[in-house]
Amino acid sequence: MNIDSNTFMFIALAIIMALVIICFILNAVNSSKISTLMEYSDDGDIISALRDYYEKVEDLSKTINDSSDAVFLKRLEDCENEAHISVKKIGITNFDAFDDVKGNMSFSLALLNNNDDGIILTSLYGHNSCNTYLREVTNGETPVKLMNEEREALDKAKNKLKKADE
Repeated sequence: MNIDSNTFMFIALAIIMALVIICFILNAVNSSKISTLMEYSDDGDIISALRDYYEKVEDLSKTINDSSDAVFLKRLEDCENEAHISVKKIGITNFDAFDDVKGNMSFSLALLNNNDDGIILTSLYGHNSCNTYLREVTNGETPVKLMNEEREALDKAKNKLKKADE
């Protein structure tokens, strides 16, 4: 198979034309990108435009990071404030409320926050009845006289965090 010189020249010319067309297309794409970049520049300097662009990106990044840190710190502060009023100390005492009922079916449950504010829930179980009482606790004290078991549950709850801190 012998290729004559005219055919060879035609193939070479076709390849050169394809390469020229590809160069024009790439030039048009790059020209479009450069034009877009030049829109950011006031004086037509590409390097200044790039510097301005990167400074804006860096400022935006700092703003996002600073605001996310501020949001995080605010949420953390809110959680800490809420933690002070949540139930943290629990004390329970089971006992026999009546001589004829055994098995420690009655109980006193003290639920307190860090300020020793909360409640004491007492349930007295008998054969024919089950009575439940609720006592309010403020600063570790109640306005009513407590049963011994209620006082024990309250003391357990008040001392609960002290043991954890030691």
